[in-house]
Amino acid sequence: MADSTNLISAVKKFYNSGDEYLIPVGIDKSKIPALSNYIEAQNTGILAVDVDNISDTAAYASNVNTIAFKAHTDDTHANVLSSGTIGAVGSLPVGSFDVANTSGLDESVLPQDQLSFQQDQLTPYTEGNINTYYYAQGMPIVRDGKTLSGDYIDMLLGRDFIIKHSNKEITKIMVKNPKISYDNTGINLLKSGVESVFDQLYRNGGVGEKANGKPDYDVTALPREDMKDVDVSQRIYRGLSWKYHPADAIDDAYISGEIDL
Repeated sequence: MADSTNLISAVKKFYNSGDEYLIPVGIDKSKIPALSNYIEAQNTGILAVDVDNISDTAAYASNVNTIAFKAHTDDTHANVLSSGTIGAVGSLPVGSFDVANTSGLDESVLPQDQLSFQQDQLTPYTEGNINTYYYAQGMPIVRDGKTLSGDYIDMLLGRDFIIKHSNKEITKIMVKNPKISYDNTGINLLKSGVESVFDQLYRNGGVGEKANGKPDYDVTALPREDMKDVDVSQRIYRGLSWKYHPADAIDDAYISGEIDL
């Protein structure tokens, strides 16, 4: 594997700048596996790579936080499906969109040839979780909206939304309040900050619903007596945790019918 030390060092400097996506441009593809593995270790953020061949992802094919793209190319169109796709959805609220079936990309992105690219040619892309841009019913669409591991991109974006905005809300609460008491009052204040993040993602369409119509998430805040003495003495609270069910989406629909004579 190529020496990627300088590349990883450069990425580390800007990793917490708030950006969600990293698109390597002009980077030798021999360095992409190390970059993908670094992003994987952070467990937040998305690496979006354009590949020349489906086999290019073999060294990092199981990584959850890497999206691979492969579009058609010609003398005037490079493989820029990653930036074209992200450009199409990047301004939309997280939770409100599903990358699969995204259409109307910038004209710099060339779809697979409408006549020569047949449905069976999509199979290697689907099996390798490589996103492409092809014509379906006469309309160019992105498929399948997954990362290399087969996870849906919108669900990972929801995960990152929760992590980043929860940290931000906790910081805002600490800045706004002169002192947060280490008791149920202070703990519930922190809990409410995290809950507000889930409520926003629910309004965006990224959190599922329980049978009672309420957002399907749970935020747990352990009481002070469950904290370690050393954490209490150092004014550290480690009792917040969450779990949620992402909102489901429809990417394909099948129709059956019969003629009643």
